[in-house]
Amino acid sequence: MWSSVLIGAGFFALGYLLAARRPHNDDDDKLSFWRRLRLLFFWSHKSATQNKKMKKPLHEIENLADIIEDFKMVLVVRNDLKMGKGKIAAQCSHATLGLYKKLLNRAPKSLNRWEMCGQVKVVVKIETEDEMLVLQERAKSLSLPTHIVIDAGRTQIAPNSRTVMSILGPADMVDDVTGGLKLL
Repeated sequence: MWSSVLIGAGFFALGYLLAARRPHNDDDDKLSFWRRLRLLFFWSHKSATQNKKMKKPLHEIENLADIIEDFKMVLVVRNDLKMGKGKIAAQCSHATLGLYKKLLNRAPKSLNRWEMCGQVKVVVKIETEDEMLVLQERAKSLSLPTHIVIDAGRTQIAPNSRTVMSILGPADMVDDVTGGLKLL
């Protein structure tokens, strides 16, 4: 008789621990006993690894996607590097994909708006790295997301060269940053 009381008390304590270790919400009632047990044993590991995978907050541009319809991406290519056509194409692809990946979780509405506008991309040229960095600061001051490609230097240009910068946002705001540049 005492053994059944001890076993019952043990299960009661285990149930209490499971409920106390996990924040309560409506989904708790749907969890199976084994899932609760797994959560108890892996709770400390999960919370330790969650800190490393914290999501960044949404980008400021996300709010504009609801009210502004015309989005575009501008790719700013450094002309002083004298890259070949194929190299420019590859670097522009890296810039587009880099910015896309950066915004995938931080500004999904903005990406969706850009895709609905036909994924407009305009390629312009700039003469120096310093001018590119000035443009990046101007874009950041307007809360426009940017991505600069840094080349590995395995083919045509020196390692760690900044080759192309991509900017995405409402067309008028992007034009405020890059409107004075010539098409490539």
